[in-house]
Amino acid sequence: MNWFRMPPRDAVPTSTQLSGSASDGVQNDTKVLKNRPKASALRQQKLPAWQPILTATTVIPTVFVIGAIFLPIGVFLFIASDSVSEYPIEYTSCSPSPCQLQINLPNSFDGDVYLYYNLENYYQNHRRYVKSRNDQQYLGDLTNVKDCAPFDYDPETRKPIAPCGAIANSIFNDTFQLSYQPVGGFPIPVPVTTQGVIWNVDKDRKFKNPAFPQGSNLCEAFKETAKPPNWKKSPCEMGGFENVDFIVWMRTAALPYFKKLWRIVERSSNAAFSNGLPKGTYVLTVENNYPVQSFGGKKYFVISTTSWAGGKNSFLGIAYLVVGCLAIVLGVVFVFIHLKFGHSMNELSNVSEIHH
Repeated sequence: MNWFRMPPRDAVPTSTQLSGSASDGVQNDTKVLKNRPKASALRQQKLPAWQPILTATTVIPTVFVIGAIFLPIGVFLFIASDSVSEYPIEYTSCSPSPCQLQINLPNSFDGDVYLYYNLENYYQNHRRYVKSRNDQQYLGDLTNVKDCAPFDYDPETRKPIAPCGAIANSIFNDTFQLSYQPVGGFPIPVPVTTQGVIWNVDKDRKFKNPAFPQGSNLCEAFKETAKPPNWKKSPCEMGGFENVDFIVWMRTAALPYFKKLWRIVERSSNAAFSNGLPKGTYVLTVENNYPVQSFGGKKYFVISTTSWAGGKNSFLGIAYLVVGCLAIVLGVVFVFIHLKFGHSMNELSNVSEIHH
């Protein structure tokens, strides 16, 4: 019995259909070729490449070199930090009225002396806090208060707040006056300066007062704006956007405990301080205006010198020492593992020859 059946006449493709299918295939191929990337080494992913092969002879020396570099750097950083003289004094619980605190410097602070205020448990790195500012306004565009809500407009007058934003509204406003009390003499005010307190990029490019008509004053430029709610004085009375304390505060800190530079001791205006601050008794007069006890914060006034590595910060030196020691220990462990369980180059070459 013949089980072969001819297909229906309609199922057999004709010569016209075959030619049509062939032409369609050519057209499809042509479309694909048009979309093909150019035959360049970059687009065809044929650029030369290098892949490091990690072996004991390359890894172990590298680990030892890292340890040999990090250890002396850590030693130098730690010695530099240890050479910095620093004297902090807490004044969190002082009364709002001017408070006088006695400071006894155990040794002289030679060279340039820097005066800081230090805050603890203050999160300047909060996302909403950091974003609440308008850099265009701080360049003189007083009406630009974008991203400053809720400190963008005065709720009563509807005037734009300048400077706007949460950072500007919470500016640090404690004031300090340091006096030297020589033995058997009268108190001598310690001369201070703002020269060198702020960065040049902030002073020259990031903070500019608005233009005002010739013959008028800065308050004329700020007359159509409102001061931040927490400010006791108008911005124009404090120097506007070019106020040094304002610029320092606007550079937010990354950690919840930070210190910001307040002033630098002026050594040229009084012979008693030409070499820095002599050891002895000092009186610090503080106007405690900035509230921190509501969130468990603390405030300090810090007298400090610097070294070639900056202020007193032993963490960086300790971090380098720890990494260097770990690298040396790991190098010794790798050498032991390689000698006990590793293979020599001759053994590896014999293995490759066997496989071939």
